[in-house]
Amino acid sequence: MRRIITSVLATGVLLLSGLTLAPTAQAAVTDCPDESGYFCFWTDVDYGGPMGKVSGNNPDWGDFTGGCNTTSRWDNCASSLRNEGLRCEVVVYQYTNYGGSSWVINRDTRAANLTQWAKPSGGTWNDAISSNDWWCGQA
Repeated sequence: MRRIITSVLATGVLLLSGLTLAPTAQAAVTDCPDESGYFCFWTDVDYGGPMGKVSGNNPDWGDFTGGCNTTSRWDNCASSLRNEGLRCEVVVYQYTNYGGSSWVINRDTRAANLTQWAKPSGGTWNDAISSNDWWCGQA
């Protein structure tokens, strides 16, 4: 009974955080459908490897299982991405708790190879995202 409760609680924490983990098998860009409401990311360029997806604000991608390895998990792990948010842009950050350089990624934007996207602080966004939130803009 205790294992069932623990499993249900862990699932609830993941659901509340807005992160949904895809199976660890090879994913594809089509695993993040148009207008799905998710910000999706893959461990490899060209939408390869395991995929993660978020729909809410997440101050520490290292909290989520999966990703590159069991130590850093999804922290500093994304090599390609796709924003299929319904109303807002996603903002990714270099560090946990929304710190460091940031990048506003418009809706319906794809980036197949994050080594080609420069950070304002130097280097690229490849394996350099640690948190995200959503920006709906205000005039």
